[in-house]
Amino acid sequence: MANSVEWLDMKHVWGATWCLVRGPLVGPFSVRLTTLSAKKTLTARDVIPRNWAPKATYTSRLNFEPSL
Repeated sequence: MANSVEWLDMKHVWGATWCLVRGPLVGPFSVRLTTLSAKKTLTARDVIPRNWAPKATYTSRLNFEPSL
């Protein structure tokens, strides 16, 4: 959430779709991904804008390459 240091767990829905059931949600949002095996973490800061909309798609220039 905007200006927050709190990270919220999301639930995997299907494919690349994830869900967060909590509100009201105020952007901008950062997204943090962590691999289960290597515990490698990538943070995309403020990739979801203040005027976000449900079911919209947002893009980051970060790439996540998990360890094999």
